[in-house]
Amino acid sequence: MESLLQAINRNMHKHNHDDNGFIHLFVSKRLIQGSAAALTAIFVPIFLYETFDQTFYIVGAYFALLSLLYCLFLVPGMHLTNKIGFSKALVVGGVFSVLQYLIFYFLSADTLWYLLIPLTITITGFRVFHWVPYNVDFTLFTKKGERGRMVSLSFATIAFLGAVGPILAGFIIANAGYEALFGVALALLVVATISYALVPEPHVHYDWGFLETIKNLGNKKYRAMTLGEFANGAEIGFTAVVWPIFLYEVFAGDVFSIGMVSTIVVGITIVLQLFVGKYLDSKKGANEEALKIGSMLYAVGWILKIFVLSAAHVFFVGLYHNIVRIFTKTPFSAILFDMSAEQGKYIDEFSVLREMSSHFGRFVSLTVVAILTLYIPLGWTFVIAALASVALNVIYRVHNS
Repeated sequence: MESLLQAINRNMHKHNHDDNGFIHLFVSKRLIQGSAAALTAIFVPIFLYETFDQTFYIVGAYFALLSLLYCLFLVPGMHLTNKIGFSKALVVGGVFSVLQYLIFYFLSADTLWYLLIPLTITITGFRVFHWVPYNVDFTLFTKKGERGRMVSLSFATIAFLGAVGPILAGFIIANAGYEALFGVALALLVVATISYALVPEPHVHYDWGFLETIKNLGNKKYRAMTLGEFANGAEIGFTAVVWPIFLYEVFAGDVFSIGMVSTIVVGITIVLQLFVGKYLDSKKGANEEALKIGSMLYAVGWILKIFVLSAAHVFFVGLYHNIVRIFTKTPFSAILFDMSAEQGKYIDEFSVLREMSSHFGRFVSLTVVAILTLYIPLGWTFVIAALASVALNVIYRVHNS
């Protein structure tokens, strides 16, 4: 009787492997680790900006260097991931994230040059062991025809947490300092790291060497993805690094106001995000149509941000940009995950190419911005982000040609 129950349990587990895998991945990444990210995402660049004596070209160059190091160490990291398993790699990445925020906790202008190299190692280690295993697992644990909804659910969760995180983080910093914020994030990341151990192990193996990986970046077969992800990474560099620092300057260092306005803007977009995912799954060709229109409107948002001068401007332009961002990044991500699912046993290799293309885009855009800010105001560099937003369309134009 016991062996029969065990057999039934194994069969049920096999049948629901994808569903269970997505649930565990979703809880670990989007809920627990996502909560930590929601608290810190806007304020880590600002914290480093303050620590580097409000010198943007140093901060921009540092984030550019991080992306370059990720590209260089990703393939060796994947060969280590082969040995320990993709799900265990998520745990290893989690350990690096815990160490990263432990360093942030002790980082200051006085300790900066002692802790900068360990910080660089932990950030790179987290990226190497986290993002490809996560992308592979997400692709394998979701199905075509439902992926848009799953992507949208993930984005909506980010948006929901993003509606609470910034104002809470701003309050914590204003009243207790960055140490308290990083302490809260540290506790969440410890829980996330433990929960990653429950994610099922996918049967994948990374087969390419470093030179073969570099060669395939220029392969016509992957051109749509590499060009699209390069543009996406270039734009993400602005969203993740440049925009928070620009807000810091607009609000004259008032971190609570930054958090409050960010919270209000993000909160309004949550319901729309879920609607978009359902629409994209239900209508054939909707991803391409939404991306084409959304990317153009999204580019306009970056141009408008050049002229932001007040809190009211931040609110209205930010709200517009967040809404049109939904119609850009949701279909873009759904198209990429569908392309990943088509790769068969090369799904992990495809994910590595995605990550390398994206972060090389970040490296280029942040390097260019760091240099330009020596000569022009930070806001005028948003023109580059607008061009990158339009270039996202290459993902389907090249793919369908």
